[in-house]
Amino acid sequence: MFDNLLAKVFTIFAQVMVKFQPIWDRYKALIGLVVGILIGWFALGYWLFPVEWINATPGHLREDYRSAYLAFSADEFFRTGDVDLLQKRLGLNLPKSKHVPWLAEEGLLDESLQTAIDTAPAYRLEGYLPSLTGLQQISGQDQGILSPGEMPAEEEATTATPASRLLRIVAIVGLVLLAAGAIGIVWYLLAGRNKGATTAEELRTTETSGLPLPPDEYDVIEGDRPVKSFSTPYVLGDDYFDPSFSIEMGSEFLGECGIGISETLGAGDPKKVTAFEAWLFDKSDIRTVTKVLATRYAFEEPDLHEKLEPKGDIVMMRPGEEIVLETTKLRVRARIKELDYAQGASLPANSFVQRVNFEITAWVKNSDEIVAFEES
Repeated sequence: MFDNLLAKVFTIFAQVMVKFQPIWDRYKALIGLVVGILIGWFALGYWLFPVEWINATPGHLREDYRSAYLAFSADEFFRTGDVDLLQKRLGLNLPKSKHVPWLAEEGLLDESLQTAIDTAPAYRLEGYLPSLTGLQQISGQDQGILSPGEMPAEEEATTATPASRLLRIVAIVGLVLLAAGAIGIVWYLLAGRNKGATTAEELRTTETSGLPLPPDEYDVIEGDRPVKSFSTPYVLGDDYFDPSFSIEMGSEFLGECGIGISETLGAGDPKKVTAFEAWLFDKSDIRTVTKVLATRYAFEEPDLHEKLEPKGDIVMMRPGEEIVLETTKLRVRARIKELDYAQGASLPANSFVQRVNFEITAWVKNSDEIVAFEES
């Protein structure tokens, strides 16, 4: 029983990974950046190294604690008459800073005294009302007691604490990491466009080096110039199979080609793919040419064949079979290198694909415009 449960868990995990793989391949840099930020934010910032507040002033206290603190400080002041001690108790002897509420905002201390007086009965501080009222009156008559003078600019500039300096360093490092992550994402997206591509310049270098080119690989049609060649495999369970590749010569974008799922059978996961659709877009005549690669069942079944016809010419898939898509300036060949059919108890034989490997090669047709571009 345990073995069956474990096998089921592994099966579910494999299905999830198959669906997640295309998303990971396309956005792995962005996913890595987001996961890294979340780990740094929550795991490090909130769990391993949480923020700890130290050296706070009475102005940061909650209302009930703040009122009680003011009441006790006022009572102590009237018993001792020590102004310096009162200022120390209230944090008024500190350098004026936006981080000390009663110094940063004028009149905030008077508001806190009035709040303490108003809420004294609620917080059982009635016995301290005379002291609080007296301190409020003294504050109104003599601003020097509860409002010390300004610090000189040069003295105030030297009050940065080690914590504030560390905070600035952390902020700078964070900005640098974010910038590096953004640059990495841009680099990945730009580099990914040309991944697996074989350029015309590289092919000419191979020719001039004296090394033989693979037979029947790039010289299928005389006068054409191959600019890209790649293989893209499909395996049952890759429900998001839809690779596409740009066709470029130098820095000029000429078009795009790709192959994706065209038709499926039955219901449920994974999708049972019975036909694929190859396509070619040429920017010079602004059109997309498509052809369908169908399984034996889809090719021979009349209703399914009729359903696929509007998408383009239909070719039955078999190892070595190839189709050619052609526009004004571009030509793409899609060849089936390997093909394995899947077996389903409820579906006909040879009706959906277990595994297939497509090889796609793109050429730019030989024209005066393209030749001039290459020579320049």
